[in-house]
Amino acid sequence: MAKVIIFQGNELIEEYVELDSPVTLRELIAKIGLPRESIGFAICKSNFIAFDDLVDVDDEVRIFPPLGGG
Repeated sequence: MAKVIIFQGNELIEEYVELDSPVTLRELIAKIGLPRESIGFAICKSNFIAFDDLVDVDDEVRIFPPLGGG
C-alpha cells in the first residue's frame, strides 16, 4: 500500500492507496482526487519526482504545495 503525505498550509494529511502495480505520480494523485495545480513538488525515496515518474506499490510519497517568495 502506497502512503501519500500531503502538506497543505498548517495541515498534514495522510492517504493510503492500494496499488496492484506501479503507477505514475499523475495516476496516483488522480486516485486520491488531488488537483494538479495544488502540487508544487513531490518527493519519493529522498528524490524529487515528476508527474511521469513511477511510484511503487509500497512507496511513501510526500507532496508539497507550490512555494512562493521573493
